[in-house]
Amino acid sequence: MNEHILSFATSIGELMLRSGAETYRVEDTITRILSIHNFDRIDTFVTPTMITTAITINDVTVATDMRRIVDRSTRLDKIELLNQLSRDYVSGKYSLDEARAKVKEIDATPPYPFSHILWITGVSTASFSLMFNGGLFEFCVSFAVGCLAAYVQEFLRTKKIVKYLTLFILSFMIIAIIVPISDIFDASLDAMIIGCIMILVPGVAFTNSIRDTIGDELLSGISRGVEALCIAIVLAVGVSVPMSIYMTIGGVLR
Repeated sequence: MNEHILSFATSIGELMLRSGAETYRVEDTITRILSIHNFDRIDTFVTPTMITTAITINDVTVATDMRRIVDRSTRLDKIELLNQLSRDYVSGKYSLDEARAKVKEIDATPPYPFSHILWITGVSTASFSLMFNGGLFEFCVSFAVGCLAAYVQEFLRTKKIVKYLTLFILSFMIIAIIVPISDIFDASLDAMIIGCIMILVPGVAFTNSIRDTIGDELLSGISRGVEALCIAIVLAVGVSVPMSIYMTIGGVLR
């Protein structure tokens, strides 16, 4: 029975971490679930790539569960559902078997339709271009390039291309399209670049890094910070290379 309880708690933590939750939130959720049972000690250690949980009764560690996290994404909807499930379980609303079934149900929750993601990405990039003093032309170009970037990103994801290579390809493609358009039509290069690149900026990773560091989760904070830094470097290279090539062949940056 203890093993089933531990497995359930760790499964919730694993799914939360794979969905982009902060490590402190995962640790807190696992601890809260296990704390309603008669365990003398609960030890939970979470990093962005691993969860280790152990329960102790009468000074004897009776069970340990370890999960390796390979794939991570951002699914805030799943995090919200799992947060609520953990609270409902602690309050006694669900039995262990019912809660385990709910975890499987949440895990099977489909992502948003790709058509929605396509339009949302386009609107986001176009809106960012307006925020940086772009006009109607910049809005339309940013919308089209944003939709194209979302399509290419989904294609590369299905081919299981490494994340950093995907980001380089996307940033290179965005700049390679926008720079000539800006030169030919005398449009605002800054507004279009910032608007389109903004969707690739590692905002969640950077925010989680700061939050984990503030919460004394130093290992997680540093690792997420390094991840955000690596993404920023890849984006910088992806932006600068096509710009340099364009200027080398005689183009003008406006």
